[in-house]
Amino acid sequence: MEKKTSKANIVLILSFLGMASVFVTIISDFILIGKPSAGSSFFMLGTESMWDIAPWRITAGAFIGVVVLPFQLLGLIPLYFALKSAGRVLPLMAMIANAHTLLMGVAFHISYAYIGSGWRLYHENDLQNKITLEMVDQFDFYWFLLVVIMLIELIFSSTIYTIIVLKGKSLFPKWMAVFNPICIVLFTFPIVFLLPSPIGGYIAPAYLNISTMIFFVITITAGYKKLKNLEI
Repeated sequence: MEKKTSKANIVLILSFLGMASVFVTIISDFILIGKPSAGSSFFMLGTESMWDIAPWRITAGAFIGVVVLPFQLLGLIPLYFALKSAGRVLPLMAMIANAHTLLMGVAFHISYAYIGSGWRLYHENDLQNKITLEMVDQFDFYWFLLVVIMLIELIFSSTIYTIIVLKGKSLFPKWMAVFNPICIVLFTFPIVFLLPSPIGGYIAPAYLNISTMIFFVITITAGYKKLKNLEI
């Protein structure tokens, strides 16, 4: 019994490490793209708003995120154990999709370094040459593709999560189906969008990681007692 309890405690500790990595990633977002503006400005201005951010911020923010982001995967471990009573296949599919989305976040995060540096070069070049603009536009297109892939995976994993929870075979109560990843992203967006200056311009860039943190906190809180007594 003590051995099983010890394993459950390890799962919970790993989940807290996962949440800690999300917190550090949020800080890296502040460094990388945060500006004293309204939340709506960040979403409406697009990546060109990065052109006047200092190079040291782009470098530090991008690479802190790249180093820390993979550790967010630890936050999925308790989620898997909370869902696995529904069987092996569906929970595993949900976890793989979630894990891949987080790993795609590494590419998404580093893409800002290229885009921000490109826009800075374009604005600081007196000639504002066409080649630089085309290069940045191409970087922007790749960034958009990453967003689309992550969104598709998020919808896929959220659908499976919702099905499992609604069937009542997980450690979560059925009302937890509402708090799936894609719903949290959708619920969070209008709040972040409406945040006023100057705080909005710092919170908005961390919007996706804040949504991840909310999901981790809600799932670990809702399933804490059952996870604590979980036999692994």
